[in-house]
Amino acid sequence: MMGKKILVTGGSGFIGSHIVDLLLKKKHKVIVLDLIKPKKKNISYIKGSALNLNLIKKITRKIDYVFHLSGVSDINKVKRIPISTIENNILSSTYLLDACRVNSIKRIFFASSIYAHGLSGNLYTTSKIATEKIIKNYNLLYGLNYTILRYATAYGENNRGADVISIFTKNAVNNVNINIYGNGKQTRDFTHVKDLAAGSVKSLDKKYQNKILTIGTNKRTSIKNLAKKIVNITKSKSKILIKKNYRRFDDFDLNKIKKIKNTNLLKLRSFFNLEDGIKYYLKIK
Repeated sequence: MMGKKILVTGGSGFIGSHIVDLLLKKKHKVIVLDLIKPKKKNISYIKGSALNLNLIKKITRKIDYVFHLSGVSDINKVKRIPISTIENNILSSTYLLDACRVNSIKRIFFASSIYAHGLSGNLYTTSKIATEKIIKNYNLLYGLNYTILRYATAYGENNRGADVISIFTKNAVNNVNINIYGNGKQTRDFTHVKDLAAGSVKSLDKKYQNKILTIGTNKRTSIKNLAKKIVNITKSKSKILIKKNYRRFDDFDLNKIKKIKNTNLLKLRSFFNLEDGIKYYLKIK
């Protein structure tokens, strides 16, 4: 594919920044739309939000593709900001879709979640499912092409430090006890952010147009086993404490999802298995 002009909303964020890096390596011209300036220099950057309809209509006029990653992604914050979650996850996506429609964008790539396969995560997951349906409607009504990317649980560099791997590794390195809420049997598909980015960029292939793709390792790891793995890797003195009485009713749990289709996008060769990924994250060689 010849170098294209690509807008990345949320391009300064965790997954977005890695996608931007890969797109630049592929010689695409990238514009980042975000409220926070990218850490890397010499990147075309526009400070703003997808909630600004006039702005996004203007900046998408000569864009080929859009990767939409901005929005509320912290499930712990969703309960406190329900209206903001709906605005930033659903309304902003609709504004962006309409800007893409008006300006005849070739395709929009939407960052959804693996939990759209189930119901875990309440309002966060609902916002993803609702947006997926609106995207399909824009395709049906206006012929706007899309690719929906259902991401597994991301970890790695540039994260905000609120994910379970970041918390567990920080505690382990400092020999602080690791608390597990619930019975510890809840599972997730932990996928390194570099693998998620690689899958996202690979989905530019036209054969993935108007498809829903789940990007992950297709391996489920319980929170308890994750804690044990991190303690072993770091040779930590931390104790693992199971707090069954403090289980979160909305906790993400892949055990609630029996079958996931299209899990291995292009059967990508992963950069990291979980153990190597954690070591890389900790800079242990």
